[in-house]
Amino acid sequence: MTHNKEIIFSLQKITISLLLILCFSTPALHASDKEQQLVLEVYPQWYSNDGYTLQGNIGIQKVFENDDWVKYYVKPSVSYGLDENWALHGGLGLYYTDYKENDNNVETRPYLGVSHFYTLTEKWKLSGYLRVEERFQDNKEDSTRLRLRLRTHYTMNPLSNEETWHKFTFGIEGFKSYYHDDNDADSQDTYDRESHVTLGLERSLRKKEKLRFELAWKYQAPPGEISSSDSNTVYFRIQYYPMWGKRLSNRLTDKAVDQAIDQ
Repeated sequence: MTHNKEIIFSLQKITISLLLILCFSTPALHASDKEQQLVLEVYPQWYSNDGYTLQGNIGIQKVFENDDWVKYYVKPSVSYGLDENWALHGGLGLYYTDYKENDNNVETRPYLGVSHFYTLTEKWKLSGYLRVEERFQDNKEDSTRLRLRLRTHYTMNPLSNEETWHKFTFGIEGFKSYYHDDNDADSQDTYDRESHVTLGLERSLRKKEKLRFELAWKYQAPPGEISSSDSNTVYFRIQYYPMWGKRLSNRLTDKAVDQAIDQ
């Protein structure tokens, strides 16, 4: 009887999570004024006993409706847990955008960040992440971008339970860009403000690997007041998290504080 109650309770949690995603996604995916994009990523990770975590993010991004452009990227990074709550992060993003009609673009994006992790309850967690990054691009003006993200997640089942729904996540993130050329910052083609709202659902696999399904809405705005040149984008992202070697437990295990959508 107890086992049946646990199954029913788990199904209720999964149903609530899926309904939340559907409620968020249905109006977004049917809105005609929003661009819809697909992102596929592989996110290998390696944990050390000393509080270090190495990550390698390889991804591809494209628009659903056409083949006007495709973006390829790789983002190696390292994190260090200062204690159970604070961590430092650093990495380098390399992006290549293949345009069908325009000149292709290469971007280099080094960054540094700091994160804080807080336990609300045994299952509810909250994290904050502040990051500064430099964006060097071939076809666009170089810029410095600040990012601040708040994310909460609820653990439905431990990652060791294979083939189960592991975690539900919700996050909001704000961006502010400062362009190195003031003339370029005044251009209506330039977006200096950006915000993301993201819903995610994770499923555990074998050997403590996992899949994450995310739906994200991105809003971009140029300098000045809200206008018709604002941009809205809906992302559907699938992430696969393989493990390098044995999964060791350190101060960053299962906190996922540095994983953010970078588009």
